[in-house]
Amino acid sequence: MEPADIEKQKRYKSMQINNALGIFILFFGIVVIIAVPFSDNHYDKMTNLIAGVILSLIGGGTIWYAQRVMKSLRGKGMKSDNNIDQT
Repeated sequence: MEPADIEKQKRYKSMQINNALGIFILFFGIVVIIAVPFSDNHYDKMTNLIAGVILSLIGGGTIWYAQRVMKSLRGKGMKSDNNIDQT
């Protein structure tokens, strides 16, 4: 196996981890947004809303970036997840 292929596999695995992290952050942001109506006062509601939107944007952006990179790596010779060596 060539060093370039090994680097592509490492990058692909890294993007899989980033994708999972993005899903977690997006889910956490949605939970914070859902908690907005249960806040006591206006300041708490605005804080939760802003934090939830920021977390959701970060999570969504991380998912989008990871998917885009994984798609480009698959287009450069990596057919599927099964093509990655499990070492």
